[in-house]
Amino acid sequence: MHVEVVCMRVVAFLFLLSMYAAAAIAQGLPKLIFHGQPTMEQGIPVEPYALFYEDPTADTLKPLPVIEQQPFLPPSRLPQIRSQTARQMKHTRQVIWLQFKITNTHPTDTIQLVYAGGIHAVYSLYLKTDSSFQSMGSSGLCVADDKLRHGYGYVPVHVPPNTTSHYYVRVADYLLLLDNIAGGLHTRQSFDKVVSQMLLQERWLFGALAIILGCLLLMGGYASFQYLLTHDIAFFYYALYTLMACVFVVVLANPRFSLGLTPVSLPWLGHPIALSLNHMLSLLYALFLTRLLGTSRQNPLLWRVIIGLMCVLATLQVMAFMQVFTGIWISSNTLYFMVDTLPSLLMGVLLIVATLLSESKLKGYLLAGQISLYVIAISPFHGLFALNNLSPQTATFLNYPPFYMMLGLCIELFCFALALAYRSKLVETEKNELQKGYARRLETELQVRTLQVQAQSEQLEKQHIQQLEQSFEQQLAEIQMMALRAQMNPHFIFNCLNSIQLYTTSNDAVKASDYLNRFSGLIRLVLENSRSEQVTLSNELEALRMYLEMEAMRFKDKLRFRIEVEKSLDTDLIEIPPLLLQPYVENAIWHGLMHKPEGGLVEVNVEPVQEDCLRITITDDGIGRTRATELKSLSATRHKSFGMKVTGERISLINRLYHTHTRVAVHDLTDAAGKPAGTLVVLEIPI
Repeated sequence: MHVEVVCMRVVAFLFLLSMYAAAAIAQGLPKLIFHGQPTMEQGIPVEPYALFYEDPTADTLKPLPVIEQQPFLPPSRLPQIRSQTARQMKHTRQVIWLQFKITNTHPTDTIQLVYAGGIHAVYSLYLKTDSSFQSMGSSGLCVADDKLRHGYGYVPVHVPPNTTSHYYVRVADYLLLLDNIAGGLHTRQSFDKVVSQMLLQERWLFGALAIILGCLLLMGGYASFQYLLTHDIAFFYYALYTLMACVFVVVLANPRFSLGLTPVSLPWLGHPIALSLNHMLSLLYALFLTRLLGTSRQNPLLWRVIIGLMCVLATLQVMAFMQVFTGIWISSNTLYFMVDTLPSLLMGVLLIVATLLSESKLKGYLLAGQISLYVIAISPFHGLFALNNLSPQTATFLNYPPFYMMLGLCIELFCFALALAYRSKLVETEKNELQKGYARRLETELQVRTLQVQAQSEQLEKQHIQQLEQSFEQQLAEIQMMALRAQMNPHFIFNCLNSIQLYTTSNDAVKASDYLNRFSGLIRLVLENSRSEQVTLSNELEALRMYLEMEAMRFKDKLRFRIEVEKSLDTDLIEIPPLLLQPYVENAIWHGLMHKPEGGLVEVNVEPVQEDCLRITITDDGIGRTRATELKSLSATRHKSFGMKVTGERISLINRLYHTHTRVAVHDLTDAAGKPAGTLVVLEIPI
């Protein structure tokens, strides 16, 4: 019992001590002292004259007598109330109270001021009297207030002569802390002046957003008209996406410029991000792109993932609409913004992947739009930092993250409009080609019927000409096929297939799969390069590297290779004829290393000779050409007759067509004793 009494006394003592400390702080509250009605230019900040208390429960209905007993502290002891150090709140709701006093020493003049609390969801002003608290009014983004001007509202403040008025202010914020907590005191004239200055500073921002909105409406109207004409569902999705982008712009601009579009019954919509439209935008964005790309046909697996994420976005958007009426369901601000942004970002990444994997001719326009959206929209990191030391007009743009998002949307939708226009051109071109083909067929049939009535001699001459043309075309096709087959030794392909079969029959699935992947990649790259007149040096060296890796896997430890490129060369910018190096490297392997028991090294060096000339050397330490001729290697000799000969003819043809001077020289290498030590091939290619 004695211990319990002591504990109760300690608790009572601590309670009285806290009450005394609160009363002492309140008594020491600095006062704003005026001698009658003041004249102001910019207003007076309240923060230096106020004490603050942050309600940890964020309860906006807590009685004022209870709040009065809480420990109010000076701003120096509560750094979290300053917007400069906490632009984003920890919780989705925040309630901070402050109190200040105003003294009027004039014997007859009543002070008429206004309290401008800044840009907050809701702030309310209360006057403490001897026995109660009197509400002086409320304002803010989420309050239906006819005095709300350009995002700033005010509450009238009256201080009678020879009196001191004690005021309490409740500041409630949701999701974002847009301004400092304390606000300021103004005369009506100074308040109107501040608002006018802000209007002048933001007129260019308003004009820019109006232009963006006009562009979006124009593009949406164009898409709607096209849909009515063609009934193409892609235009329908584009029109919906553009319409939602317009709504997004209006929702963000409404509180910023006090457009007065907030319904009185739903004042919560006055908050700039109270109603999130990110999910709906991402959903329509996905519907449009997947329709245009044909993702459901080209990549069914990715399409199923996108469908699942669409369902998630639809559910989150329904939740966002319900929160307008019920309040925010998530207490953590970080979690709220993660739920609000991460699904949309994930959908954007998936759609970029779908675009890259697509074979559509529109992918260039679509990728340009997607990249523009994300590069521009995330450039301010969604307001996580503010740029300082800027002019007011510049800061209005650069420190307003929604502007980046709106601009990114506008540019993206413009690129998508170009994609739709190009798509229409492709359809029209295909239609014209079909018509031209039909016309050509008709002309051909007419010519055939006309030729049937010609004289026998003309018919014989025509048949002779046709035979010559067919013979020429057949010979040309055979030469082209010979040149294509000469790029890769059929014996090499046959051995690769045998190696794959060997790995498969020996149940070495890992090696078989690796070998098959490398082989298919090499064949694919060779076929792609063979269709181009010029390829980048990096592409040519990659094909050569893949070929050497395949040969090294087949010869195991007998073949080593090294490819070295001068660091000053940009292999992605330099272009050379395709498949030019592989025949020489293969010749080095078959001539130089095939009959060498211990194997050897093939080294490829690439270096600039002059600014417009490239030197490529291919060196092997094999048995040399003389010894290879003596051994009469049938595979090497046979491949040389195709690969080396066709490659030499290609170089001669390139020199004639492009008036260049590509040169090839082959040198026999010897050791110190004069014995064959390999072969050196030097190619000098103008670039």
